[in-house]
Amino acid sequence: MKRAPIFSLLAALLLPLILASYAPFKGTSLEKSSKLESWWNEACSTKYYNVDFRQFKFMNLSRLCSGRDTASIRKAGILLSRVPSKSRSRKWVAAFDNRGQFCGLISENIIVADAGVKSKNKGEVYVNMLLNSVHLPSALYLVDNISYYTDSRGRIKKVFCPDLVLKSRGRNQSSQKYSVKFKDGVEGDNCGHLIPQALNGPAEQINFVPQRRDLNSGEILELEKKAINAKQRGYRVSYEIRILYHGNEKRPYGFENNVKVYDKAGKLVNNYTGMFDNSPAKGGQKRNKR
Repeated sequence: MKRAPIFSLLAALLLPLILASYAPFKGTSLEKSSKLESWWNEACSTKYYNVDFRQFKFMNLSRLCSGRDTASIRKAGILLSRVPSKSRSRKWVAAFDNRGQFCGLISENIIVADAGVKSKNKGEVYVNMLLNSVHLPSALYLVDNISYYTDSRGRIKKVFCPDLVLKSRGRNQSSQKYSVKFKDGVEGDNCGHLIPQALNGPAEQINFVPQRRDLNSGEILELEKKAINAKQRGYRVSYEIRILYHGNEKRPYGFENNVKVYDKAGKLVNNYTGMFDNSPAKGGQKRNKR
């Protein structure tokens, strides 16, 4: 007798009951936020890798700052300095991942965090899982010097970087693979970096969308090469991307990209724009959902 389907059915029935009793932000200043609770419960029920997001811990920023974890306190101060001054007085919660490491600050509509860096041992980027899960809806993510805006469904709708960094971030192949799987990717898609990894683009889901393979390695790559060339010549380069969706789909149908190049005096010397069609390749079929 096959037991696997029975166990799968039991897990499907029990998971809602487990999550119903799970209050991730209990005891914090954000414990009454139904938006945050709903978002985090969705993250817990979405199977990214083998990470149990219920092992994350949250505490008020004030509690963190009154403790003895000087490294986390210092990092939290740096993150908070990136927040617009009018928003710094919000209620803030510090997040610690399943490894017990401080990974960012959360408010009702803003998340501030550093993207992962390349591991010296494995050679791949050691990702920040706060940025590698389901995205908080209608929110602003401040990641390094990049701003990511999500819509009411948690999809990335706009990205802006005022000054691209000429530095290779590196990759995380597992993270890239899951981007296509969990964001309605189709056959013929690659994981598309919104900010290219050659310009320090994060290796987490916050920076990924499914992108048609020929577009990813064609027109968009050519635009990115112009940005890289300008940085190599010492210019300041800003990059803005608007991501377009049909209905409730997670896979974008198009992109509006805008690269602006400025000289040392702040004068605009070049403006490269592109409207890119990301319609599925001919014969592309939607992958099975999770």
